[in-house]
Order: sequence, then structure tokens, then C-alpha cells
Amino acid sequence: MQGPETRPTFIGKLADPTCEQAWNEFVRLYHDIIYRVARARGLQDADAEDITQEVFAIVSRKVESFDCAAAGSFRGWLRKLARDTAVDRLRQPQLNIGSGDSQVRQALEQRDASQDTATLWDVEVKREQLLRACDHLRDQFSETVWQSFWLTAIENLSISAAAKQLGKSEGSVRVARCRVMARLKKEVGSDDRSFSL
Repeated sequence: MQGPETRPTFIGKLADPTCEQAWNEFVRLYHDIIYRVARARGLQDADAEDITQEVFAIVSRKVESFDCAAAGSFRGWLRKLARDTAVDRLRQPQLNIGSGDSQVRQALEQRDASQDTATLWDVEVKREQLLRACDHLRDQFSETVWQSFWLTAIENLSISAAAKQLGKSEGSVRVARCRVMARLKKEVGSDDRSFSL
């Protein structure tokens, strides 16, 4: 799979506000990740979307001064921006973060936001990587083979239930699942670069 260009080139293009292609690629890569991390931190849908847009606005203002040598990885820098933005939003007293229960708010504020968000971020990056790899591979398999994989690996249906649903033997469902999983592992392994930026 083709990922974005090398880190300095891609970041340089992001620093140019007229480079719409780089921004479209950046949003495509990171929108869902930032949004899901914000939701997992306890924000409601609209607030999570606001956080996502706020992070993009901060990146647009600060990316020009980003220095790979001084700041570390771009993904780490972006994760910190997303975490700090979400934590700031959670600390705002007027924010209703779901149930309205002050105990929920206290529990969220007491958690180690830095560690939790780093873990959430890593999980969401892997999830996005998996979904992109699935999109890329989907057309390379027959519908039955793909459904055997999807039902058992993604939707966690048992082999026997998937076989019954598809009208196939359990053995054929296992073989199909293994075929797709093997290709998916190769695809995800080769796609790691696209999330390093």
C-alpha cells in the first residue's frame, strides 16, 4: 500500500496551507483516530468532533515550527496535541460529559490522562491501520472468503455460526479466514510506514 511521502516532505507540505492534497491525506489518516480517542476519553459526539477540528487547527498553526530532531516523531507530537486538547476540554467546568454525574467527572479527572490517552492513541492507530488494510484487500477475495474472515475475525462470530450463516463447512470457513489473515498480516506489516509520517 502506498502511504504518504517521507516524513520531512509530508510535514513540509502540511506547513503549506495551499497544499490541499497533503491536508486531505492528513485528515484521512488522522480524523477517525483523534475522534475515537476523544470519545473514549468521555466526550460526547459533538464535543469529540470539535476536539478533532481543534487539533487540526492547532496542527495547521504549529506544523511549520515542528522539528523532527527536537520534537521526536510527528505521530507522538500529534498524540500529545490530541491528549492535551481533550484533557483541557474535560477540565472545563461547563462541559457535560455524558451522564451529568459528578462522580463520573471525578473519576475521569483522576485517571492518568497521559498514559490512558497514549494507550488509546496506539489502539486507534492500529485499528485505523487494520481498516485501511481491509479496504485495500477486500476486492482480492471472493465474497464467501471475505465474509468467512469478516464474520469470524472482525464480528467475532464462531466458526460454526459463520459456516451455518454462509452455508459452508466449518473447514472451508477456517481455511478462508486463514487465507485472509495471512494476507492481512503482510499488508499491515508493509503499511506501518504510512502511520509514521
